[in-house]
Amino acid sequence: MLGQCRNEIRSEDPARELNNQISELQARVAFPHHWSSGEHEQHVEKLRQLNFQKKLLIDEFNK
Repeated sequence: MLGQCRNEIRSEDPARELNNQISELQARVAFPHHWSSGEHEQHVEKLRQLNFQKKLLIDEFNK
């Protein structure tokens, strides 16, 4: 049931979920010594992708 509620929240406010994911990854990228080199690179790449998605979302909203 809880998982279902989370999916409903995500579908209702994708910008909020995206911001939450970006914040979490920013914290992970800020402390690379907590992760293996491979994990750190994955976090950096995922953060880049999420920031790009956010830019697209903002651009779409501003049309």
